[in-house]
Amino acid sequence: MKKRITAAFLIIGIGGILVIIGMMMGGSVKKAFYKSDYEEWNMDDKHTNMVQPADIHEVQLTSNDSVLKQLKADISYVTLRIEPHNKQSVAYSITNNTKRVDASVQVEGNVLTVSTKKNRNWNWFLGWHRDEIGRSKTVITVKIPQNTLFDTVDINTGAASLTLDGFTATQRFILNTGAGEVNINNITASNVNIKTGVGETVFRNCSFTDTEMHTGVGETVFDGKIFQNLEIHAGIGEIDMRINGKKDDYAIDITSGIGSVSVNGASGSGLMGNIVKENQRTALHTIEVKAGIGEVNINFTE
Repeated sequence: MKKRITAAFLIIGIGGILVIIGMMMGGSVKKAFYKSDYEEWNMDDKHTNMVQPADIHEVQLTSNDSVLKQLKADISYVTLRIEPHNKQSVAYSITNNTKRVDASVQVEGNVLTVSTKKNRNWNWFLGWHRDEIGRSKTVITVKIPQNTLFDTVDINTGAASLTLDGFTATQRFILNTGAGEVNINNITASNVNIKTGVGETVFRNCSFTDTEMHTGVGETVFDGKIFQNLEIHAGIGEIDMRINGKKDDYAIDITSGIGSVSVNGASGSGLMGNIVKENQRTALHTIEVKAGIGEVNINFTE
């Protein structure tokens, strides 16, 4: 019995250390990114922080050969918004760009690419070095045709703010976030792989099929539809899932550590998973939850 109590306190202690480390990462990155109203970089070339003129372009999509099929974004230290508009074109603007950030948008064939320079110096204890993060007000806004059907979407963000709205990824949707606010709205996707870091990640009116979700220190909120398989690997933070559908349509398997899991307000454990498994033959979809230290709340609308 004493060994179990000692082990429990040891796990709690380790969890506390991880939370502190996570807060230190989030505090340093988010403070530098969101709360500054000027740029201040450590650099050898003093001219690399000079703000460049706004870059505004529009690329017409006039033929089947120019229909967008892939979206790739790899960004840090910027705000990126990808939104629909009522035109058969890709229109984009980049404001407050600098040589240090070097934000760019390219349309080559069927591929839409958004990128910035890599300026990441990782410290395994404190995350990104504070004196290397810098501060940026660079904003990238990309307008794409309404109801665009991408084959694949790959999004990778460091310390950045991200908004995605109004498109479909038919074959693959990958989202890997670092530190920052992330808002995903009105997205339909299959073969979804989500990895969140520090900060808040919110999904509104989304429809995902075959989804794997790994969450970090921050908060993750989902409101929408889940089809076929959902696999949740919960970290230290909180996950709130509001699924449009009936609980009886889902076979739920829960493995919980020292964190908490609830389904429609009732606390869950491995035992609940075993009970639900008895109805797997009639369930249309499956939800598997592996919870660590954090909190997972799953609610169904019907």
